[in-house]
Amino acid sequence: MSKISTTVLITALAVGLLSLCVDTTAIFAQTTTNISMVPGSSAPKPDNKYYDPDPANVAVGTTVTWINDDATLHTAVSGTPDSGPSGEFDSSYLAKGKTFSHKFDTAGTFDYYCTLHPFMVGQVVVK
Repeated sequence: MSKISTTVLITALAVGLLSLCVDTTAIFAQTTTNISMVPGSSAPKPDNKYYDPDPANVAVGTTVTWINDDATLHTAVSGTPDSGPSGEFDSSYLAKGKTFSHKFDTAGTFDYYCTLHPFMVGQVVVK
């Protein structure tokens, strides 16, 4: 193998290994992301899959939009069913096909739930 080919190969391997170690959220900062309230989420499920994605991992400054893809009313309210609303955001009632958006300007983990179906809990992780 020639000296140039070896150098190119080693450089490519180094870049590939480095990319595995870097948080891609910081490099490819999102500005928007969607969370689906999945069809059938109004009924408790063994897999607890009510939102997609869950958790949603986003960059600071991202606007998250919840979309009600289910046939029944839902909400997206910051907080937990046990402690109640935290006041960060509140979608109010969302009918099928309706959306609600919130911009996350600070890093942290934000729990949310549906007030109508409190078993529906999710998280947005902002880095």
